[in-house]
Amino acid sequence: MFNVGIGFGLVIIALSAQYLISKRLKNAKVARVFAWVAWGAALLGGVGLSSEFGNAAGISAGGAAIASLAALMFIIVDIADRRPDWPAFILIVLAPTLMRITNGGLGSLYDAVLTPFDGIITGLRAFLGM
Repeated sequence: MFNVGIGFGLVIIALSAQYLISKRLKNAKVARVFAWVAWGAALLGGVGLSSEFGNAAGISAGGAAIASLAALMFIIVDIADRRPDWPAFILIVLAPTLMRITNGGLGSLYDAVLTPFDGIITGLRAFLGM
């Protein structure tokens, strides 16, 4: 049986879009749409994965806070420069997990940031019949 959670499934969609952009897609306008699909699916997939294995990752809350801040800085720079690359793509998948592990005031802020994405994930699960 092939069982895929919503987070992993969205990461597969994001990786597929990235692959198509880099290897097959020639139309620049469609490539831009696929880039946003890839980033959106990667972000939502990361949020979905974070709820699946969040605290089981074995990372301390302090380490997660530092790593998530660093990851968010790289992501912001790539989005601002409009040049999403593979390292930032990987970080956008991992950042929500790091954000979910963070405790304290920053963790509460991260929870507020991730709440709308949790709602989108819930809607996608229902839409896809998961």
